[in-house]
Amino acid sequence: MKKGKMMKGALMKKQSMDPDPGNDDGGGAVKSRQRSAKEDVIAQLLCRWWYSEPYLGKDWPPQEESFYAERLEKGSMRRVTMQEWEWLPEVDDAGRRKVYELSQFRGVFRNSAGDIVDLRPKETCPCLNNFLQKDLGTLCQMLLSAYRNQLKDLDNCRYNNEKMRNELKANLVKITHLASIQNPLR
Repeated sequence: MKKGKMMKGALMKKQSMDPDPGNDDGGGAVKSRQRSAKEDVIAQLLCRWWYSEPYLGKDWPPQEESFYAERLEKGSMRRVTMQEWEWLPEVDDAGRRKVYELSQFRGVFRNSAGDIVDLRPKETCPCLNNFLQKDLGTLCQMLLSAYRNQLKDLDNCRYNNEKMRNELKANLVKITHLASIQNPLR
């Protein structure tokens, strides 16, 4: 038997073992039906954290130059521009190694070894680990605010967004119900 036919047969066998092969949400190894309610809320929040009230209007990562200057100094690093990168010594007279900031990611730097140096605050980072530490009620409130703000932002879109708007409204109803179960007095 040829290798291509063997692989095709193995793939078909694998698909036939999955009770619902069309239910893959594209979320990687964990399918949405296998997530807990909290994990599902976190997954939705990670897709739109910048619309959530705790982050809305507050810059994350911080934009202040002094915030990163202090962290660079603490790590014995100095910021250089890409234009001067090739011409400056690796280590200056004060023993600080050169790094440049990635223009697309505020607070993320690269050193001459090619290593990423992330100086953004980890304790306020909108990430899985930090969201897992929050209770489900708080996460629901964060997600509700994110959905509401995303819906408002869709008003600024010049493209047809009815499908997205309807999906957000449906998710808003689901999360409102979940939030009412978590915090019946709210």
